[in-house]
Amino acid sequence: MIMTASCLIAAFVPIALALLVFRYRQVPGTNLYVVLALLSALFSFSILMQYIMPEYEAKLFWRNVAKIPIFMFPVVGLILSLIYAGLERWIRHWLITLMCLVSSMAIVLFFTNDTHQLMRTMIFTESADLIGIQRTNLNSVFLAYALLLHLFGAAFLLKASTVECGRRRVQLLLLSTAMLLPIISLCMNMIYPEVSTGAAGVILFSQFPSCLLLFWALYRHQVLHIVPFARNKLIEMMKEGIIVLDSEQRIMDYNPAASSILARAGGIEPGNWTALPLPKLLPSAAAWLEAHESRSEMYVELPFGNGEDDPNQAWLAITVTPLISGQGIYYGSLSVISDITGTKKLEQDLRRRASTDGLTGIYNRAGFMERAQRQLSLCAEEEETFSLLLLDLDFFKRINDEHGHQSGDQALKGFVEAVQKVVVHRAMFGRVGGEEFAIALPGSDVTQAKEIAEQIRNSVLDSSMKLEDGQELQLTVSIGGASQSSYVKEDSFQKLYAEADQALYRAKRGGRNKVSF
Repeated sequence: MIMTASCLIAAFVPIALALLVFRYRQVPGTNLYVVLALLSALFSFSILMQYIMPEYEAKLFWRNVAKIPIFMFPVVGLILSLIYAGLERWIRHWLITLMCLVSSMAIVLFFTNDTHQLMRTMIFTESADLIGIQRTNLNSVFLAYALLLHLFGAAFLLKASTVECGRRRVQLLLLSTAMLLPIISLCMNMIYPEVSTGAAGVILFSQFPSCLLLFWALYRHQVLHIVPFARNKLIEMMKEGIIVLDSEQRIMDYNPAASSILARAGGIEPGNWTALPLPKLLPSAAAWLEAHESRSEMYVELPFGNGEDDPNQAWLAITVTPLISGQGIYYGSLSVISDITGTKKLEQDLRRRASTDGLTGIYNRAGFMERAQRQLSLCAEEEETFSLLLLDLDFFKRINDEHGHQSGDQALKGFVEAVQKVVVHRAMFGRVGGEEFAIALPGSDVTQAKEIAEQIRNSVLDSSMKLEDGQELQLTVSIGGASQSSYVKEDSFQKLYAEADQALYRAKRGGRNKVSF
């Protein structure tokens, strides 16, 4: 009767704790504790079934069932230990698979022992109507493997406690002790089986004490408290992305918003990024990594895409805050990420509007002058030639007077379209006056510039424009040009512009529809 009560206590208390903790399942590590509690309950229940079952085969079956928690408890316990020791980066799929495979192999060998006798060679009845066995060397190897996993878990937690203080250190020490208790239980089962199989031994030398101590370490030290739960929930609900990097630039934690923002900006597939180095995930995040390595709070803006002309270009604003303990130990950084693509596109649009002619869509005077002067300086540095063309639409005032300003606007648009059929991509085209235009030709000498000017003149001459009243309008253009290949001085662009303006004046005085250099 006492034996039955002990087994029931050791079985149902972990189940109750698992149900209590399950509502906090979003807290990191909680699901693992639920698994550990259920494994502990299974172990105690299997001992109970061995005790109450009269048939030998049933007793042997439940003894084999007890091997499931014996070999799976250390695997889950080690993963839990790595999480609370701050070593999440070590948790890899291949490692979990390998540990589970070894434990599963041991369990299968126990269930099929009658066919090969690799795990036990003799079976006998112990006290309290429980079955005892004579272990093989392979059996001992698997038990040593389980003990080693427990030992590793305790060691990782103990090492992590040395750099912590206060409540956090106490919690890690309790967790480490909880990982050591199954080692004591297994050793007692092997050395003093008559003690461990008694009514007190079922409670003291099982996984039940470890389960209780784990619960105390988690609950008493507020891991399951509403404050961290609320904090985690808040981070998950934030529109801003949150990413935690360790000191080795590996991603340790991130919220759903971070996954969505980075996937959208960087063109990468959302997935499990835990322990993935940031440079591997985002090779273009050099500025972000520099802020991380600076170990000081910094703000960076990262562009993603192929420049301002890329319609899919994205911008992220990242505030990087170092994570440094009270003892000065640098753990990594916390990054808050905001998508500022809309703001940046608005800024680009405002800049474009400030430098673009609203009617024709090409550069206005200010935009053209700034960029052409900058391009002239670059050509000088690279020892390239530079040419400038000034264009004047002939008799434009007459078009406005005879056909109206709406027809005049239509003529300007048609003229720009005719010119754009000729000018190369590198050339800059701008409207510098009412009917006056300018074209900068970097890398073109005087011969090439004259050839381009003639092509433009012919393109405008060949294009006839049909007005709204049905009349056809023939456009012509006068072009003046100047080239420069010598060293560029501060006032070289102004001089070049003046020379082209004089050439344009000569073309107009020569009868219009002409090119002059």
